[in-house]
Amino acid sequence: MKRWCSIGVAVGMVLFASGPLSAEDGAGTYAIVASSFLGGRGFDDAVVGARIQSDGTIVLAANLAPDIARHIQGAGKGGGTVIRLSADGTKVLSVKTVASEVKDMAVDAKDSIVLAAGDDGVIKLNADGARQVWTARMRGCVRVDAAADGHVAAIADGRIHVLDPAGKVIGRADGSHYTCDVCIDGASKTVVFTGFRNARAFDGKRTYPVQICYVHGLDYKGKRKWTNYNWSTDRTSDRFLNKPTNNMADSRGDRCTIGRDGKLYVTFQVAGGNHLFRYSPRNIMTKSPIVGGDNYHKFHNSRAEHKCFFARFSAATGDYLAGQQFCGRLSSGRANAVVTKEGEITADEAGRVYVVGRAASGLPLTMNPGGEDYTGGGFILVMSPDLKTRLLVTRTAAGKGSPRALDVRTTKGKTRAVWGGSGVVEGMFVTNAVQERAVDVAAGKKDPKDAFFAVIEKK
Repeated sequence: MKRWCSIGVAVGMVLFASGPLSAEDGAGTYAIVASSFLGGRGFDDAVVGARIQSDGTIVLAANLAPDIARHIQGAGKGGGTVIRLSADGTKVLSVKTVASEVKDMAVDAKDSIVLAAGDDGVIKLNADGARQVWTARMRGCVRVDAAADGHVAAIADGRIHVLDPAGKVIGRADGSHYTCDVCIDGASKTVVFTGFRNARAFDGKRTYPVQICYVHGLDYKGKRKWTNYNWSTDRTSDRFLNKPTNNMADSRGDRCTIGRDGKLYVTFQVAGGNHLFRYSPRNIMTKSPIVGGDNYHKFHNSRAEHKCFFARFSAATGDYLAGQQFCGRLSSGRANAVVTKEGEITADEAGRVYVVGRAASGLPLTMNPGGEDYTGGGFILVMSPDLKTRLLVTRTAAGKGSPRALDVRTTKGKTRAVWGGSGVVEGMFVTNAVQERAVDVAAGKKDPKDAFFAVIEKK
């Protein structure tokens, strides 16, 4: 049974169907095999991390209400929580509170669970989440990643920290202005971080504010290996942002990930078509190829709304391999916002690219649970390995929900992706749920926002 609860309506319409909701694409079928609320009473619940272990077990890191055990199976008591689910997302295997708050999560090659836990630092758990292996104390830990070789990279207090498999800090580097995410590649022993800075640049007529993104690669000691973008605002510099033409569209580095194919993926926000990604990340005078496609992969007829650019790089060298744009389109033909500020990007073993974020109206949905006319909200996009074809664009709640976590993995011959986030009260497509409904709140109180997660499978 599948349930669609219309926004603002307490009792939803029940749709009867056999099998999971599916959408055909050029390379097969994607199906939503599980979609569920996750949250308790009077609390803004959020899924902040999602990973798939080598046997297919799904692991979620979430901040949940104290009464969560009343609503899903398990003994969790709320706060920073690790939830383990069956490979299809339909059964709870364990629920454990591990910290007062969690911010992010990674899983290493041995399936150990690594958490960014705010002022509790970095916490490493064993594969089933039952036992703490070590804790690295550092304040303000907001992002974390784990490499196949067991090393860990984290952002804490705006700095990049590199830890060995035993939790000892072996390298540090300063972040840069707004440092948004970090990832680590064990194959090349490279730590990558991305973000942006606020600057002012002369555009040929006047000097205006502009945001300029960067991607930096470090070795395990914290020494700089390479830099992409981060252009200068000095008009006499060979690296001047506007040397070839006006590149004044704001750009921000949002998220970076080492995909299952071993490549580096980064998703950015840009505020116009005149963006710096039209040029090489190393040579501002050399044009850079963008895959492009139909109007959802072009930035014409746009204004300052933030849109998505994502790219594939070599983690070892930072070399640009491919890039693509993505935006919504209004009925008038104008571009509309698609942002990944709190979203995520990754790739499966075949190089198919997965992006989650939040969009205003105008997504090119290939699957529309519930059939709502509004075409915005928290979404997942799947692109073919060459970035030319949209294999899937869907969401679980029209206009609601902000995805913040994503992973994909092929195990036992099945490719599954899990994503989750926050901001859902009603209006969500639910199927095979571990929690079928948002939790009511006391009369007279403002509705909190429950968390959610969903699982898709490539047939």
